[in-house]
Amino acid sequence: MSALAPASLESNALAIRLRELAGEERAVQVDFLLHLNEFDRRRAFVEVGHASLWAYCLEALHLREGAAGRRIQAMRVLRRFPILEASLRDGRLCLSTVALLGQVLTEENVDHLLTRAAFRTRSEVEHLVASVQSRTAPRAGLRKLPERAPATVSIPLELPEAERSEAATAATAPAPAEPTLDPGPATGSLPETSLVHVQPKRRAETLAVSESHWSLRVTLDRACKEDLETLRSLLSHKVPDGDLAAVLHEAIRCAIEKHGKRKGAVAPERKTKEAKQAGTTNAAATKKTAAKPPAARTTIPAIVRRAVWKRDGGRCAWVGPDGCRCNSRWKLELDHIQPAALGGPPTVENLRLACRAPEVSPRSRDKWRVRSIVCDTRQFES
Repeated sequence: MSALAPASLESNALAIRLRELAGEERAVQVDFLLHLNEFDRRRAFVEVGHASLWAYCLEALHLREGAAGRRIQAMRVLRRFPILEASLRDGRLCLSTVALLGQVLTEENVDHLLTRAAFRTRSEVEHLVASVQSRTAPRAGLRKLPERAPATVSIPLELPEAERSEAATAATAPAPAEPTLDPGPATGSLPETSLVHVQPKRRAETLAVSESHWSLRVTLDRACKEDLETLRSLLSHKVPDGDLAAVLHEAIRCAIEKHGKRKGAVAPERKTKEAKQAGTTNAAATKKTAAKPPAARTTIPAIVRRAVWKRDGGRCAWVGPDGCRCNSRWKLELDHIQPAALGGPPTVENLRLACRAPEVSPRSRDKWRVRSIVCDTRQFES
């Protein structure tokens, strides 16, 4: 086995090798775009027998529609602005973000937008593009989706006992010498095949239409739609025009208030008992609790939960060996820096927010943290 086989590398060496390969991949990708640009400029695809560059990418290079489209769009933007080559090579931009920026890039704003879009996700660059050039937002409302032809899966039904024996006898009987016409189905015909309809799942999406507005597109089932209409009626005095955005915002705020109190992200309206007795604010009560933690207490006081949540900004506070903080907002929990089983107190200094992946069963604290980051990197932009 080669010494550079992935299974033979330690985690640190594997991470270094991945960064090297990612850089090499980006370099090859940019070289591909430069060659594709020259190939298109010469219209060399005609010389090799293809009607267009699109057809050449699909038929000769065996790229799929999405991959071919992204590369052709990025190539044309790179042709207009060669300054983007360095950003593609070092990873500040990718094929998707270059194609998005191509909609609004000009000679005057290329440097400014390049700085703002560096190392941003696709959704963040979409918001940046919408802030430069606003889109037309779709009209708010509810409509019934047209019935699509669902995918069908056939499930054969089991034959009755009598017909199974007849079928077995017919299978073992010798074939007739001459073919004969079937006069029609006899009594007790075979049951029809059962069809199970499989509805494709629609994915919700949020699209930026301006710097401060987004368009939400989501598919609801009948029960959720009825609940939404009920909430719309209940809020008819507060939201007289029945604006869906205002109704959803009210529902979201109520949900945040309900679940935020449980998580410690939202402080209750009434003052805590400690604050009433001392006549101080919640901040002073937090310092008092942190200075004199209860010795035999196993639960975490709500005031400490809120202080930890505010200090960590509602994001995972775990920091990796390279100094990169997780910052995930997915499935956050309060984590004892010094484990409670080893005497770690439930104080602000000994607590931090940490994300968790429930499908992972960690065997050690180190493995827990590393795996939680790997599982939750998809939530960095949330």
